[in-house]
Amino acid sequence: MLKQTLIALGVLACACSAAAADITNPFYLPSQKQIGSITSTDYTRNQYKSKFWETETTYKTNLSEELQYGLTDNFTVFANIGNIFAKLKEAFWNTGTSSFDGETDTEDQNINWQGGFAWNILDQAFKLQTKLFYGQDPSVNRYNEGFGEYKYIGANIKAGYQFKTMLPYIEIGEQLPIGQEKGIDKPIYTAKVGLYQGKNEVWALDTGIRYTHDENTYTEGTAYTAEAEASYYLKKDVAVGLYGSYALKAEAKIDAKVHNKSFGARLRWFF
Repeated sequence: MLKQTLIALGVLACACSAAAADITNPFYLPSQKQIGSITSTDYTRNQYKSKFWETETTYKTNLSEELQYGLTDNFTVFANIGNIFAKLKEAFWNTGTSSFDGETDTEDQNINWQGGFAWNILDQAFKLQTKLFYGQDPSVNRYNEGFGEYKYIGANIKAGYQFKTMLPYIEIGEQLPIGQEKGIDKPIYTAKVGLYQGKNEVWALDTGIRYTHDENTYTEGTAYTAEAEASYYLKKDVAVGLYGSYALKAEAKIDAKVHNKSFGARLRWFF
């Protein structure tokens, strides 16, 4: 699927039109020679709760910075880097006696980063955006000592239609781990149905449901996650926002329920 997606990106990149000046819009890209800065900090709690023998909880605090630069009005390069402070807590039970066997704590710090290109195809109402990227994320898979990292390449396509102050949209993405051993080198697929609305340069609200499908060993499973971000404009090109997510339904193939939630704050500044 990744090969077909990359081909589609190349074809779509040939079409062009200008972007709207709404910096919180999910389709917004900086205009030619414009620079964008997006600073984010968030906290995530993710728990794998086995039906029989173990509870595994990961706590992450992340601070990240993304810079964007408009090469044209509809072609942008971007790069972001983040510092993740993570803690993994595991609690064990004896499957024979159902007694508590103890717990272990592991702490680590990892750098995540991503760089890539984005293209916009925008009409008066119909909107289409494509993106190609390469990056690194931390991993909490059991085969790693501590947490570790993995590299990946990815692509996504986003489409929407503007109805006055409301913009419903869909987004489909794929992330492919690279340089990994067999069993942990399979794609991770995502799909989102979202709704963006607000008053231009005053406030905005972006909500949606994201589906995630992962076939990799130890992380294999599916999830339906509710996402939301509320933003307020300090001035035309500066906006602050609060965002969060909550797993409505998530299951891991290792016979465990998954509980995930996150919240954070974001500053957008374009100049």
